[in-house]
Amino acid sequence: MKKRVIVIGAGLAGMIAAYMAQREGAEVLLVDRGSIGLGTNSAMANGVFAGPTGSYGGKEYIADTIDIGRGINRRPMVEIAAAEARGAISLLRSVGLDVVEGTNLHSVRSPDPAVIPGVAIVKKIAGALVSLDGFRAITGFYVTDIMKAEGCACGIRGLSATGKETAIAADAVILAAGGAGAVYLKNDNQKTIMGQGYEVAVRAGLALWDMEFVQFYPLVFADPHLPSMLVFPPYHEAAELTNSVGEDIVVKYGLGNINEAVIKKRDEFSAILFRELQSGPVSMDFRNIPPKMWKEHPLSLLARMKHDFSTEPAAVSPAAHFFMGGVKIDEKGETELPGLFACGEVAFGLHGANRRGGNALLECIVFGSIAGKSAARHAMESDTHSMKRPEPVPADISGSKGDFRAIRQEIRGIAWNNAGVVRSEEGMKEGLEKIGEAQRRLKEAAPANERDRRLKLDIGSAAFTVQAILTASLGRKESRGSFLRGDLPGEDNTNWKKNSCLKYDAEHDLFALSFENVGQKI
Repeated sequence: MKKRVIVIGAGLAGMIAAYMAQREGAEVLLVDRGSIGLGTNSAMANGVFAGPTGSYGGKEYIADTIDIGRGINRRPMVEIAAAEARGAISLLRSVGLDVVEGTNLHSVRSPDPAVIPGVAIVKKIAGALVSLDGFRAITGFYVTDIMKAEGCACGIRGLSATGKETAIAADAVILAAGGAGAVYLKNDNQKTIMGQGYEVAVRAGLALWDMEFVQFYPLVFADPHLPSMLVFPPYHEAAELTNSVGEDIVVKYGLGNINEAVIKKRDEFSAILFRELQSGPVSMDFRNIPPKMWKEHPLSLLARMKHDFSTEPAAVSPAAHFFMGGVKIDEKGETELPGLFACGEVAFGLHGANRRGGNALLECIVFGSIAGKSAARHAMESDTHSMKRPEPVPADISGSKGDFRAIRQEIRGIAWNNAGVVRSEEGMKEGLEKIGEAQRRLKEAAPANERDRRLKLDIGSAAFTVQAILTASLGRKESRGSFLRGDLPGEDNTNWKKNSCLKYDAEHDLFALSFENVGQKI
């Protein structure tokens, strides 16, 4: 019998991990609550991969990535990304993707300019996956736990598409469940990305690192009738960004141009827009763009929306985009729980205090490949498949009927108002109190059906994640990278060039917070 690897999460990182594990000889089971590829944040990506090119060396890439991460990246992970970047691009080309090399990045071109490049990427990878022998996918499966036996990961537990409590054994498990952008009231993530991977990791006994660092993208559509998605760059020079009294925000704050502000001053730009929004709406104005440009990417992506951007400005806002924090992995992609590997946004270390543009997709390919290969090799050497499996534990459905959607909206508001673009000690303490109250109400509420049952689990993960963000944020007494404190605006390298570590105390429902000096080892 072949040894089995289970991959949790069918985004780009999970699909690549599954692909590589199968090529190493393992039987692979890919599980996701949604569809393969298309239901993930990867499908919404702009198709840009950072990394060395013919005119941009590995040392430059490493230096720039660490500078953007404000020096708290795990340097060995950055070095691995630099060393493996060309192989990642070769893999993309091997499955038929059109990859173009730029000065310091690579871009995947969509065959249809009206289709998001991320969609083209996940479709190609998914197509390569489903043709492999020994590969199987289960959709509609909600993972609640990593199973353990004798101190090693040995499978997963969760709810099948019909709601049945199900346990599936494996010789190795890969966690690729993504981040938690949708815990925020304003975000550009898929609406179900609410920190489930972080909670599953903690339930398995792992710590969470650098959870205070959340990247906000400055320009996300905020009109109620438009999807909450980022305004894809690059931005035409004729596009304007205006505040509620018609002022050009780029000119007002001396930002150069919109593209420069997004690339070089992203956090400052988000903070500026956040402040402007306190006085009224901010609008993106495309009316002066030449008509011929609307057929070219990225403006072509706007053509399918129910808004005539050529004649009417659209409201925009900063929004939660990416989490730099997560679980710790080693050079093999293995977590501190033997047999459990992790890759993609759920893992921490590559980005430091802020993510360089293009490194999210590169991370998926490089560390997805490493996790897949390593998990397969671990499985081949493991005896866990024959071990006795723990029995499934039914989910708690006690309590009285509750309005889960109202609680979810409340938690998103707490995240945005108390753990958002600019934070303060007073606001974060208030947020922790509010989250605690929301968690108590959620615990007392009983789902009326299977849909509510899953929603309760989602909201529980969201509240858990916001609690982690606020706890880590309160401990950091400075501003650094994506983490901005209005009451402590300066970066303090003497005292705070450190990574935060959260360990969960289930008995008291609290996180214990500590900080470690930035180290060189993985």
